[in-house]
Amino acid sequence: MSRHHYELHVRFSDVDIYRHVNNVKYFEYYQEARLAFLGSLGRLDGGVGSDFSVVVARIGVEYRRPILFRPEPYIVQTWVKRVGTSSYTLGSEIKDGETVLSSAEVVAVRFDRERQRAHPLTEEERALLLTADE
Repeated sequence: MSRHHYELHVRFSDVDIYRHVNNVKYFEYYQEARLAFLGSLGRLDGGVGSDFSVVVARIGVEYRRPILFRPEPYIVQTWVKRVGTSSYTLGSEIKDGETVLSSAEVVAVRFDRERQRAHPLTEEERALLLTADE
């Protein structure tokens, strides 16, 4: 399975009183990496003026080791775990070298804004996601 690599630069404002990254910031880091990954594949929504978008249905984060403020970037790896009819699941890890500091799983759903419900992925979207999984 192919993994997308995103360089994560910790901002000073991300660090809490204990001198490590506050747990809430992890969600932002995973979002930044997820958007970079999806951007590398091409659009996975209907574009400007479309009634369709992609929404996050679930995200789970596991904290293994603290992320500290430093000038060198950490690496966030993101990959496709599953492609369904209207949703897909992405796996992610924040790493320092080979050490996994945190892992996450995100379920995203193609969403019809007008009808306010899930909508099937197009064949093109499915192909983009499945190609990324090779």
